Amino acid sequence: MNQTLEQIRSKYAFEKIMKAKGKNFEKKLSSLIGRLASLVLTNGLGNTLAFLFSKGKDEHLYTVYILSDWLINNSPIGKKDLNIKEYTAENVKKEAEKILDNLVLNASVEEYIFYTEETLRLTNWLRRFADTLLEKGEENE
Repeated sequence: MNQTLEQIRSKYAFEKIMKAKGKNFEKKLSSLIGRLASLVLTNGLGNTLAFLFSKGKDEHLYTVYILSDWLINNSPIGKKDLNIKEYTAENVKKEAEKILDNLVLNASVEEYIFYTEETLRLTNWLRRFADTLLEKGEENE
């Protein structure tokens, strides 16, 4: 059965949100996902990733994991070379240089624009599923 990229993207988002259910950072992740598109639109993808890395909490690093795994390993122009099979904060931190190199530092203008647009498309699905499936966090978390 052939699926559209939108269907593949939605399935990916659903799987990642389901994996976050019951985690100790579920409420904070829900809040963060809710404002992720705004962060990207206001600050750009590079600054958003830098912000998420600088915070370093599970909800921030899990968000980096979701975005980087999708963009590098699953998107049509991704380089398929990110080696994070399962989320842990340590795995994301260990791959930080590769993530930033691929998505920001060594991306062409066209790639950077694609990654930004693709992030916004994925974020729409993440937000929909987080709103439906995750416990709600406080707005200021």
